[in-house]
Amino acid sequence: MVAINEARVKERYGRLPSSQEQALSYLKALKVIVGADGEIPEAELKALRKGMQRLGLPDAVTREVDGFDFRSGKLEDLLPGFKKGGLRARMLLRDAIEVSRADGTYAAAEKAAVAKAAALLGVEPATVKSIEALVELEHAAKHLRKALFPKQEK
Repeated sequence: MVAINEARVKERYGRLPSSQEQALSYLKALKVIVGADGEIPEAELKALRKGMQRLGLPDAVTREVDGFDFRSGKLEDLLPGFKKGGLRARMLLRDAIEVSRADGTYAAAEKAAVAKAAALLGVEPATVKSIEALVELEHAAKHLRKALFPKQEK
């Protein structure tokens, strides 16, 4: 079992999850949103797994998320423990948008699922638009950085 990377989790989310169930709820909700267009392409699965790996989540959590059927999950059942409009709610939306874009497309169904999650989480539509713009800006900056400063072959 891999130990959770507490420093990385606190840096990204402001705090540690209070339980493994809370972390699972977050990740399952993320998978439901990302799969709202009826599928989760390999690029999106890879982004989700990379995020879980970066956070150092235990293997048991990763396996459970991998095995979770996003088609059977309901956001209403997965989100009740979130503080309305809180940091964790906004971070879930950000993570969902980032992972949804991993295949190069932020599908209309994914965008609608983000809006539904935002409504359930008490996050204003204007804030969702700002989060979407932030994710787009970060994506553009990453590509610009790669273009300006390509990695040198050894």
